Amino acid sequence: MKTMYEYVLAPDQDVVISSRVRLSRNYEDLPFSPKLTPEYAEEVVERTADAVFKTENGAAFTLLRMSELEEDARSRLVEHHLISYDLLKFVNRSAAMVSSAGTVTVMLNEEDHVRFQGLLPGLQLERSAEMALKLDEALEKRYPFAFDHQWGFLTACPANTGTGMRASVILHLPAISGGGQMGAVMQTIAKLGLTIRGLYGEGSEAQGNLYQLSNQATLGRSEEDVIRALSAATGQIVEHERKMREDAEKKDMLQLQDRLMRSWGELMYARLMTAKEFMHRYSDIRYAASMGYLHAPLPGLDTLMMDVQPGSLGVRAGKLISPRESEILRAKILREELQDLVAE
Repeated sequence: MKTMYEYVLAPDQDVVISSRVRLSRNYEDLPFSPKLTPEYAEEVVERTADAVFKTENGAAFTLLRMSELEEDARSRLVEHHLISYDLLKFVNRSAAMVSSAGTVTVMLNEEDHVRFQGLLPGLQLERSAEMALKLDEALEKRYPFAFDHQWGFLTACPANTGTGMRASVILHLPAISGGGQMGAVMQTIAKLGLTIRGLYGEGSEAQGNLYQLSNQATLGRSEEDVIRALSAATGQIVEHERKMREDAEKKDMLQLQDRLMRSWGELMYARLMTAKEFMHRYSDIRYAASMGYLHAPLPGLDTLMMDVQPGSLGVRAGKLISPRESEILRAKILREELQDLVAE
C-alpha cells in the first residue's frame, strides 16, 4: 500500500472526492432498450468492443460481461463507481469495458446501448468530459449513433435526450450536514436545475456525509453549459463547507478534534466493524485529515473506503462471506492499512 507521501492531491479534494461525466448513446440501426433482443444486445457488445479495442488506447481496456462475474465482483465495480447499479438490472445482457487506470468505462446494454464514463479524483469535470467525449467521437466514426438535428442524441429515457450528458461530483459535506444546512443547500441547488442524491445516485442514501451533485436537464443545453453550471455550483458548495469547517474550529477546536479523533481510535482498535458504522467513522477521520488533525492522505482514505465495502470484501476474501465475517475482515483491514497510511 502507498504511504501518505506517494499520493497526489487532486483539485479541491478536501471536499470533492471525485468527478464523473457520462454520455448516453444508442446505435441508430438497433432497437432501443425496451425492444432489445438477446441477439441485438450481443451485437451492441461485439461492435462496441471491436471499436474500443481499435482506438489509440484500446489495449488498456478489459471487457467484463456481467453474467460471467460473481455477485461480489459486480458489486465491487459499483462500489468503485466504475459501473452503475442500473447496469446490474440487466445482468444477462450487460457488460462493461474498463480501462486499466479505472478512469474510463464503457457500459453496455444498460438503459441505453452505450454509456461512456470519465472518472477522476477531485474537481476535474472538464477533463472527465474530455475523456468520455474522445471515446464517444472515436466510436461514432465507425458506428453512427441515433441523432436528431432538433432534439440531439436520442435516448431510452427522454430526460437524457439532447447532449445525453450526466455530470456529477461526489462531495464530502460533514460541516454542512452537521450544521443542519443540507436542506437549504438542496433547495438552492434545485433552482439551478441540479440535484443532490446519495453516494450511489438515484435511490441511494447519503452515507458518511457523502452526496452526489449532478445535472438534471440535458435537453437545450450544450456540454459546455452543463459542465460550467455544475462546476460553478460545486465551487460555491466547496467554499461554504470550508467556511463552516473553519467556524466549527473557531468555536471549539478541542471539542472538534476530540470528536473526530475518537473515530480514529475506534477504527484502530475495533475487532468488529459494520459497513454503516465504518462510513460514520470514515467521515470523521476524513474530516480530521482535511483539517490537519490527522496526517493521512485523502486519496488513500477514499480508496480504502471503497475497498472495505461488502462486495469488495468478498472479492478480497475470494469467496462469499457472511455479514459477521465481513465485519471481522473489515476491522482487520482497517487496523492494518490505516496504520500504514497515517504518518506519525
